[in-house]
Amino acid sequence: MLTKKGAATKARIIAGAAQLVAVKGAAETCLDGIRAATGTSKSQLFHYFPEGKTQLLLAVAEDCSQRVLEQQRPLLDGLDSWEAWEQWQELILRLNAPGDGDGYCTLTALSGQSPQTVPGVRELLADHLERWHAALTKGLTAMRADGLLREDADVDELATAVLAAVQGGAMMGRITGSTAPLRTALTVTVDHLRTWAPPPPPPPAAR
Repeated sequence: MLTKKGAATKARIIAGAAQLVAVKGAAETCLDGIRAATGTSKSQLFHYFPEGKTQLLLAVAEDCSQRVLEQQRPLLDGLDSWEAWEQWQELILRLNAPGDGDGYCTLTALSGQSPQTVPGVRELLADHLERWHAALTKGLTAMRADGLLREDADVDELATAVLAAVQGGAMMGRITGSTAPLRTALTVTVDHLRTWAPPPPPPPAAR
C-alpha cells in the first residue's frame, strides 16, 4: 500500500513517461530520459517499477486508457442524439489537437510501437477499444430505439466504423502534426451515420 507521497511520486513518473511516449514514441523513450523528465532517482524508479521499462509502459497504457475514456465523459455516455454526436466529435478533435509540443494521444503512440514488445499491452489496448466500442454502440442503440436510426441499422458495425475513424485519423494526425485527417475521417463517418436516419414523414395532404 503506497503512502500519499508515494502514490504522488508514482503518478508523476507515469505522467512524465506518458508525455515522453507521446512525443518520442515508446521505442525512443528510455529510463534515463524518464528520470530526467520527472526528477526521480534510479532507486525511486525501480522501487515503483522493479521490472523496468516494460512494467512502466504497461502502467502508462493503463493510466492513459482510463483518461482517454474519462475525458470524453459525460458526452460518451449520452450519444443518443445528433446534437450529442456533434458535441462529441468536436470534443475528440480538441482532445487530439497538438499543443505545447505534447504530441498526440499516448495510446496512439503505444498502439503503434508497443504491443509486440511489451507483454500485456496488446490485451490492455484491446480491452480499452472494446469498452470504447461498447459506449458508442450503446448510444447508437438508443438512437435506433428512439427512431433516429432505421431499424435495420447495424449499430455494432457503425460503432466500429466510428472508432476506426478516430484511431486512423489520430494516427495520421500524429504523423502530419494536424487535426485535419481526424476531422475529415470523423466528418465523413458521422455523415455516413446520418444516412441511416429514417426519411422524414411525408407532408400532410392538401385539402
